[in-house]
Amino acid sequence: MLATRVNVGYHHGAMNRFFIIVLGSFALVFAAACGGGGQTKPDANPGTSKVLRGADRYPTEGLIVVKADLNGDTIPDVYSIYKEETKGDDQPARRLVRKEIDVNFDGMVDIWRHFNEAEKLIKEELDYNFDGRVDALNFFDKGKLVRKEVDVEFDQAADVFKYYKDGELIRVERDTNNDGRVDFWEYYERGILDRIGRDNNGDGRVDTWQER
Repeated sequence: MLATRVNVGYHHGAMNRFFIIVLGSFALVFAAACGGGGQTKPDANPGTSKVLRGADRYPTEGLIVVKADLNGDTIPDVYSIYKEETKGDDQPARRLVRKEIDVNFDGMVDIWRHFNEAEKLIKEELDYNFDGRVDALNFFDKGKLVRKEVDVEFDQAADVFKYYKDGELIRVERDTNNDGRVDFWEYYERGILDRIGRDNNGDGRVDTWQER
């Protein structure tokens, strides 16, 4: 059973509204970042480059950093980090390994997107409240979202786990009493909530089911 730690309680409505607002901002910047807008400039010395918040977590030594300014304020908002490799024809080529995005244009990275050797997205890290710490993780397989882990209490412990199949939500797990165990389950059929399970004695197993 997945271990989590948080008191979710029943303030999910407010949290969901907060996430919707933040994700709306994320979507706007994502569209621009993925569209390649703004001016780009390779870092002259990638070995000493500081990718602001991201540099402390992911060193860029030996990598190529390309910066983009999306809002025209001369401060980079998107950092695309590449690794230079040699292909079969002995020609050098750049491979995208990470993209770091400043969503709210405050000069600090809020999203980290990680790519595999085929340049396919495999993981996203998101800072929802702009405090420099990761609040959510999104995992992808073959380009499709398969799992989300969200820290709704902003205490650096994932509280809610969402599972997807073919892009569709199939299960949600929560720890509602901050004891480090999942104790609340939601199962979905064709995207619609089908049943709810609760652990009433703290053993990590469903004790009661509620059909929806």
